[in-house]
Amino acid sequence: MVHPPAVHRVLAGLARAELAGVNAHTLAVALIRAEASGLSLDQQDERQIAVALLERAGYPTSAAECSAFLAAGPALSPLALTPDAIPDAQAPRYAHWLAGFLNDPDPNAQRNARVLLRWLVNNRRDALAADPQALDPLRLVADDPETSARNSASIVHTLGMAGTLDDYDRVIRHAELVIEHDLEHLDMVAEGLRYLYPPALINALAFFLDHTRGGNPKQFTTGMHLLSAAADIEDRQFWTTYFADMEAIVDRLQDMAGRNHAVERVLDVIEKRLAQAALEE
Repeated sequence: MVHPPAVHRVLAGLARAELAGVNAHTLAVALIRAEASGLSLDQQDERQIAVALLERAGYPTSAAECSAFLAAGPALSPLALTPDAIPDAQAPRYAHWLAGFLNDPDPNAQRNARVLLRWLVNNRRDALAADPQALDPLRLVADDPETSARNSASIVHTLGMAGTLDDYDRVIRHAELVIEHDLEHLDMVAEGLRYLYPPALINALAFFLDHTRGGNPKQFTTGMHLLSAAADIEDRQFWTTYFADMEAIVDRLQDMAGRNHAVERVLDVIEKRLAQAALEE
């Protein structure tokens, strides 16, 4: 629907006002709700428009509202999402909606869907994990060969954090895609793998090393996410069971990293864990 200039002026002003829970995305939902209620903003002055929008601004409660929320112009910032933005009871519904927007023709909606999905997993993980079917639409996205590699980090993070071990193969497949094409989001892969099945980090580290060329600083910086995630594992059984695998990875990293102080610090932690595991055998 085409709105008169007064509506656009009010929307812009409210978006800049820094009011809690009011931003371009929740205002887009307000417009949908105003239209659905039969309210004609064209017949209102600017003060009346502002009141009507503020009364209706909020987070989506339907797929149509979610579409408007995600399509709103600016990139969605996690800082704009308040801790109580989405209640536990609605988390599975959001997971269904967001999976449908990951391959949306609108790149802005895709990007915002990934941001909101990450927030949802970080803040409502238990609610998602408690509903066995909540992530089924995302599993379909993960299994679709046409799914963009840009979605792989979100798939690994979501299914790793809130899925089950049945998701292992698809999680590993998409983790490898991130390592090959999207190193910027390797932190999401590290978190998802460590939560789903810590030994998967070994496979991911080996794959990363196999696909690292030379001493590219960016590659080592992003690969540190996987290495740090492994170093954070405190379960001594892990280090005893996978002693040989981790020792081999340490040797390879030392050869490739040279005098990289960041890598050396993490390797020092890993070597101490390996030494403790060796003493316990």
